[in-house]
Amino acid sequence: MKFNITSFKEILKTIVTLDDTPHRLALSFAVGVYVSVSPFLGIHTVLIIVISFIFGLNKVSALAGSWANLPWTIPFVYYSEYRIGEFFLNKNLHFAIKPFTMEHYLKSGRDVFLSIFIGSVVEGVFFGIISYFLLKYLITVYRRRKNVSAQR
Repeated sequence: MKFNITSFKEILKTIVTLDDTPHRLALSFAVGVYVSVSPFLGIHTVLIIVISFIFGLNKVSALAGSWANLPWTIPFVYYSEYRIGEFFLNKNLHFAIKPFTMEHYLKSGRDVFLSIFIGSVVEGVFFGIISYFLLKYLITVYRRRKNVSAQR
């Protein structure tokens, strides 16, 4: 799917016009955003569908939220998560390519993954909260305007 402002507006219009409460739509989207910044790249869609079924979220809104982390933003998101995780772990991790040993990659990879995972929890909560309130506001305003124009 090619991303442009028109497709973004169409996705947003689809979400705000779904037959569900603003709270549930915004919460579902926020959970999707949370999942989108998780380090489980490649299984975000599966994760959000499972989470949506378990917690009774709006699947369309949650899926749209899970697409918030776009391919060209992934390196920046994961790097910032890595740095946030380093801060919380109070470690200065320097992942080195050499030596070419399995032991080195397992130990260093585990530390890097843990750092990214902790950073993703922080970023996920932060961006999830922002997206919840922003989307809830947009849905409420859109529906209010729609009701006013329908009554005229």
